[in-house]
Amino acid sequence: MPFVLLIIGVVLVIAGVRATQDTLFGLVKGDFTGTDNFIYWLGAILIIGALGYIPKVKPISTALLVLVIVVLFLKKGNASGLGGGFFSQLTSALGTTGSSQGSTSTIAQAQTNITNLKQAILTNIAGDPVNTSSPQTP
Repeated sequence: MPFVLLIIGVVLVIAGVRATQDTLFGLVKGDFTGTDNFIYWLGAILIIGALGYIPKVKPISTALLVLVIVVLFLKKGNASGLGGGFFSQLTSALGTTGSSQGSTSTIAQAQTNITNLKQAILTNIAGDPVNTSSPQTP
């Protein structure tokens, strides 16, 4: 519990330093009010967690908590479709990393930079007083 309070405190201090506390409080308020809020999930987690204090029901409570957390990851964010929230956001985040194909001018510039770097390394090796052998080109 102290770690949770410490993390909340750090988040509040960072929001205060960046002067974004109004945005933070608006986002938190949006999670607990309006349509499709987090209150139902929080209630389910609290009820199932409270059942876990009964020794004979603890394994069932643990299994239900795991199920609720898995469903929360898979479903939250997009009410339609199986796995709409987590996987669609993950694939969209991975898809925005950029294209792996570069333009021909960028590739030519990179090849020129590599050639210049090789020349600089060979020149440095040739001028090294410790090195008695002649540099060989790759």
